[in-house]
Amino acid sequence: LYNGTLKRDAENRRYSSYSQMEGWGSKHYSKAVCSPNRAGSDYCFVQNIKSSRSEPDLYCEPPRGTLRKSQVGGRAEHKATLNRQSIYSSCSTQQGTTRTSKKIPARALSCPSSNKPDVVYAQPVMSCKQDAVYGQAQSGSKICGDEIDGGTMTIQKAIQLLCSSDDKYQAMGAYYLQHTCFQDESAKQEVYRLGGIAKLVELLRSTNQNVQRAAAGALRNLVFRNPTNKIETRRQNGIRECVSLLRRTGNTEIQKQLTGLLWNLSSTDELKEELIQEALPVLTDCVIIPFSGWSDGGCNRTREIIDPEVFFNATGCLRNLSSADMGRQTMRNYPGLIDSVMTYAQNCVASNRPDDKSVENCICILHNLSYRLDAEVPNKYTQLNHMARSVYMDKTLTGCFNSRSGKMENDEYGVPLPEEDFKPKGPSWLYHSDAIRTYLSLMDHSKKDATLEACAGALQNLTASRGLMSNAMSQLIGVKEKGLPRIARLLQSNSSEVVRSGASLLSNMSRHPVLHKTMAHQVLPDVSRLLSFQSGNTNSYGEIMTSACYTLRNLIMSNPHLGKCYLTSNMLNNVVNLCRNGSCPKAAEAARLLLTDLWSNRELQSVLKQQHTLTALCIHLLFQQGFDKNMMGSLAGTTFRTLPSRF
Repeated sequence: LYNGTLKRDAENRRYSSYSQMEGWGSKHYSKAVCSPNRAGSDYCFVQNIKSSRSEPDLYCEPPRGTLRKSQVGGRAEHKATLNRQSIYSSCSTQQGTTRTSKKIPARALSCPSSNKPDVVYAQPVMSCKQDAVYGQAQSGSKICGDEIDGGTMTIQKAIQLLCSSDDKYQAMGAYYLQHTCFQDESAKQEVYRLGGIAKLVELLRSTNQNVQRAAAGALRNLVFRNPTNKIETRRQNGIRECVSLLRRTGNTEIQKQLTGLLWNLSSTDELKEELIQEALPVLTDCVIIPFSGWSDGGCNRTREIIDPEVFFNATGCLRNLSSADMGRQTMRNYPGLIDSVMTYAQNCVASNRPDDKSVENCICILHNLSYRLDAEVPNKYTQLNHMARSVYMDKTLTGCFNSRSGKMENDEYGVPLPEEDFKPKGPSWLYHSDAIRTYLSLMDHSKKDATLEACAGALQNLTASRGLMSNAMSQLIGVKEKGLPRIARLLQSNSSEVVRSGASLLSNMSRHPVLHKTMAHQVLPDVSRLLSFQSGNTNSYGEIMTSACYTLRNLIMSNPHLGKCYLTSNMLNNVVNLCRNGSCPKAAEAARLLLTDLWSNRELQSVLKQQHTLTALCIHLLFQQGFDKNMMGSLAGTTFRTLPSRF
């Protein structure tokens, strides 16, 4: 049994990734057997990896202000059509970009029903912007020269110009197509029908830089939110030609168009495998590493050569690719990639630039690469488990009458923190304390919801496993780095996605008894407030309530005396109403388990008995669910007569 998130059938597919995204992921969870001797629930809520689908809109230099306006409108309109239920994480903003979201492929695991749902991973997220920057022709470039009447230019004539032997006419035709496809969505279908994509791809091999730039810009606009044109571009060998030109060109404007084109292409799952093979090496070696400020002494390109927008587009593309299963492991193992992305994010934090537009993409990449780390990069996890078992066995052998054998997975108080590399490299960065400090620092200073969600999602993935690594990471976050107050602040966000990520992370951490005392004092007020006042008008409502119920259950049952003051009438009534909520079955189950545990504790019974109507509702709900008959009888003996007649 793997406690992560799997993909569904084709008809129920969800997509993942986070940056300029076509979709977000949602969380899924299932159940696992609960230890009867343990307070609370071992519910581990890990965000499903969100694939941030980052499709940059093509870039339009002349009317930047106008484009920005239209994109804001477009973003709101697009978001309204999305059903974002889940990582990563995050949506990046690009100049003149629009955002969108998509869901992630995931499914609940099949396992025996019980009191403990299984862990849910934060899915990799694709970019919030579906297509990056939509680009028009340059204002300084004449689409139609003196020889051609602009009023009579058509798409068909423009495609004919692409076949001219004169570079000037080739550029005219390409700029016209770039401009027209920016203004008219139907023009993309016409260009496809007339075979214009093949001719534009061919022009990428031109020796004239103006032609290269115009052809790349036209292709970038043609594939913007158009899957048919994306597939056709790949069929015409457009990915390989684009990457080849990017490798050899030093022209910044051409680089902007090519990286924007790759970002747009990267949001389509069918193209990701080829993009990982062809584009990942060039983007990493020629853009990411030289611009990031990281160096292993082998890079001979200086940062000044790379334009910030080129870096932004490149990280947006990699953000989408990191959401794909086949790309995640390849990217983890690619020399210098994780080091560069982490270095750039840390440099921005150090220079007080937490909302630098590329930081969001970088954190989303790290978020996606942390997904299923225990299963896909098991070395450190295996090493820690062996260390912890050795310590545990030493303690067990010193006690003559020790009865704790076999309970190691549940009694995790003595788990040692993992030994860290002094100079982490590659995948070691993903679970290093310096990375955790970077995430927590961004939680403190960033104002961007996508960045906050990605930081929480990365930490959520690190605390998601059922092994001892989750315990060690939770201690590192909550005790050593004192991150609980920053995580608790996420619950007060106006963004339901940020709240969901924060609540999921706290639910993961609350599984470990070593943190119960610290968490009870630092996060219990915020979690109980969440259950008291959270409204059910967001897509993430069910997931937020599920996490909050399990966190409250774990923390209150470990310290009933402290938790008693948080069982307000308003909160208890909300929990009861949640039990009856048929639209959120997982949250309803979590609420029923919370009420059952509360009633099973004598110290907490008095609080429930003060609310006679509440208790009567509880009896009704518990009868429906077939809960313990003795508990039912005890409860009924005190308040059964208060049941409304409709029950």
